[in-house]
Amino acid sequence: MQAMTRLAANFARAARRALPFLVKRRSRLLPGAVVFADMGPNARIVQSPVYELLFEEPDGPARASLFFNTDAVAVILEGVLGGAGESSGSALGSSLSVAQSALVARVTKQLAEDFVRAVRDEVGLTVRLSSAKAISAGDERDVNIGDGLGVDCTFDGLAPGAKVSLAMGAEALESALKDKEGGEAALGDPRFVEALHEVPVEVVAELGRLSLGLRRLLTLQPGQVLRLSTAVDDAALIRVGGVAKFSGSPVISRGQLAIQIKARHED
Repeated sequence: MQAMTRLAANFARAARRALPFLVKRRSRLLPGAVVFADMGPNARIVQSPVYELLFEEPDGPARASLFFNTDAVAVILEGVLGGAGESSGSALGSSLSVAQSALVARVTKQLAEDFVRAVRDEVGLTVRLSSAKAISAGDERDVNIGDGLGVDCTFDGLAPGAKVSLAMGAEALESALKDKEGGEAALGDPRFVEALHEVPVEVVAELGRLSLGLRRLLTLQPGQVLRLSTAVDDAALIRVGGVAKFSGSPVISRGQLAIQIKARHED
């Protein structure tokens, strides 16, 4: 459920690139709650036109879909054509014209790429677009996901009934997540450990500290001396990533100020 929630959120954020009119109208796609959905075959369309994208995993069981209801299709067409924002599914008629269908196909192609990327990044599955078409009232959908998880994304501040519905097979989703978690355990592989050795870490040698009142701080001038609480023969504290790890003493090495580690810091 959490993975599907994150997947929908990633897709909704990416959709602003494919639907730039959302930015102009200060709108966005808002993902709803994850629900269980029966996405078996022979699902019949009641209101039209609608548009559906189907995805499948090459040589795998995963199936997914993006479904744009009538009001969502109207929002996309009206937004892309630069309308005034008064989109309504009832103005489309029972089916899309050739020009309308071509325009919706162009826009949803980018949304399909965003969805594929979100599935790959969040779940670790590689799916591809297998079908994209408008469906008229009375026709059956080709979707055959079975028991799945679904999320409805609404258009904030635009047509209240407009929805883009995401769905994905629950069994394939669960299996992919288990494989992904198992793969992450393999990060203990020597090559990964070796790569960690090259990560830069900040090391700070601290000679001492003091506390000043704001009035004194504001009156400091060049030439004044700040007396630290550290004695001349006291050890300097060495912090690694902000945490005290060692103690040492200042020395000169090759003409530069250096620090010689004397002991590990005891908390």
